[in-house]
Amino acid sequence: MTAAPSIDRASRTATIGVDGDLAIPQAKAFYDCLRALARRRDIRRVVVDFGRAARIDGAGMASVSLGRKLVNKSGKKFDLVNVDAKHQQALDLAADVPPLAQEAEIPTTWLERLGTQVLDLRDGLLASIKLFGDAFKQGGFVLTGKKKLPKGATTSFIISMGIDALPIVCMLSALLGATLAFQGIVLLKRFGAGIFVADMTGLAMVREFAPMMTAIVLTGRNGAAIAAELGTMRVRGELDALDAMGISSSRFLLLPRLIALSFVQPALTLIGMFVGIAGSLLVARLALDLPAGIFWARVVARVDMMDFIHGLTKSFIFAQIIGFTGAYLGMGATADPSSVGAATTRTVVVGIFLIILVDAIAATIGSLGGSA
Repeated sequence: MTAAPSIDRASRTATIGVDGDLAIPQAKAFYDCLRALARRRDIRRVVVDFGRAARIDGAGMASVSLGRKLVNKSGKKFDLVNVDAKHQQALDLAADVPPLAQEAEIPTTWLERLGTQVLDLRDGLLASIKLFGDAFKQGGFVLTGKKKLPKGATTSFIISMGIDALPIVCMLSALLGATLAFQGIVLLKRFGAGIFVADMTGLAMVREFAPMMTAIVLTGRNGAAIAAELGTMRVRGELDALDAMGISSSRFLLLPRLIALSFVQPALTLIGMFVGIAGSLLVARLALDLPAGIFWARVVARVDMMDFIHGLTKSFIFAQIIGFTGAYLGMGATADPSSVGAATTRTVVVGIFLIILVDAIAATIGSLGGSA
């Protein structure tokens, strides 16, 4: 069996690990992998690691020999590493021709780099659409009773994702509400309109800050955890084992996490709204000596049910972004353990970017609808 190639984009080196036998059943897949790497413009060196190789037969020797010629012919360097004496003797029997002299590296043009990025983006979009479609299909099976979720998984994730995150969400919401109120008081007092700080903080917490702040916290906490868990499963081969047993990894691993996030994110957002407004009330009471009853009356008069629906709808969308981003990047990890850390980091960055992007789009649509 041959491990999936790991690619170091900094040195533009692709490493293929031979894990187990390299015989007739594995020779074609090994050669096809070398042929695919030989065609890639972003690869300049191909390394075959025999550190975990077991038995090699004539077909394996031929695949190495032909792969070396193909890689060298494409202008790339071909190297074998961790080859013991037994394997070296077997490879010498193939009477392989010496590798071609390394040619001067041809610089990649900006158009080639752009094309590679576009192709990578296309592949990523197709893979994410496939994952979303599979999760949607498996969710339909669960709703119709044809299939079931793992027993107790959803409840466990709700506890770990929601209840454990409640203290940090409440603390940040209170601080954010207090900060908004303080800044509003400093500005509004100049015009004798300090009482309107209740309107400002109430509307801002319900529509914008509570949903987005909660989503960012859960992205760094739960999205990163999803990517790390699923990435580790990919490295250990557990996802491949589920596929081999005919068990849908989307239903078994993704759906319980998505369902849990769909409950947790709106619930924490709702709590964050009230805690944030309470924090702003405390600041208004201390800085303006504004009675709590008047403050709440201003909030109730300004914030209506549609504002809550707006904030909770965005919160539900943010939950799907967190879950799918973590699952897609985690499941996309390679056999290289370092890819798990990279997937976790990318989950936080991509998740926060998408959350802010969706929030900006929703705010723009909401403002246009309000002005109309």
